[in-house]
Amino acid sequence: MNRPIPTELWLICPRCHADCLDRQLAKNEYLRCARCGEEIKTPFVGRTIPVAWALSSTGLILMVLANIYPILSFSIAGNSQENMIFTGIAGLWLQGYGLLSALVFFCVMAAPALYLVTVWYACAAWCLHRRWRGLPTVLTIAAFLESWNLVPVFAVACVVATVKLKTLGSVRWEVGAFWVLLDAIFILLTIQYFDRKKLILYVEEEHL
Repeated sequence: MNRPIPTELWLICPRCHADCLDRQLAKNEYLRCARCGEEIKTPFVGRTIPVAWALSSTGLILMVLANIYPILSFSIAGNSQENMIFTGIAGLWLQGYGLLSALVFFCVMAAPALYLVTVWYACAAWCLHRRWRGLPTVLTIAAFLESWNLVPVFAVACVVATVKLKTLGSVRWEVGAFWVLLDAIFILLTIQYFDRKKLILYVEEEHL
């Protein structure tokens, strides 16, 4: 005769309220509801949102540092110039590449900053158990901006540009490059740990 499974081994789906049998999860493995497909359990239950909050907070600080310090200095024929992110964008604009300049500004400065702000806002509401207004809209904006975070791509482009510039003159990395690299890493980690589905369930449960 089959013995009944203890009640503590069952999980309740937060969306359809179906019973789901709990089990140990391997790394990068998820437990989904067999009825509606909702993600019920992850290997990092209860830790992803606080970690995303900490990462987004650090990312915002690094974003400021990456934009106030020069990334590299370029010297040719005795003339030397230090370049920041904004000076590169302004240079494109002055050379007549207005659309490209606006695109770089959005992908490298505006979108990453707004993404980190929206993630910070949403994670803070969850961690502090606050019913902050506009949370559903904030989550929608965060989902849209996630794919426009091109700071890591910009970091790789800087390396490629440096290799090409060395054929024309002397190029030296400045402290801003270090902050850009760190910011790119923290943005990628924020994307990895930000659990948007958990926050959507929180919004639905709190009727926000």
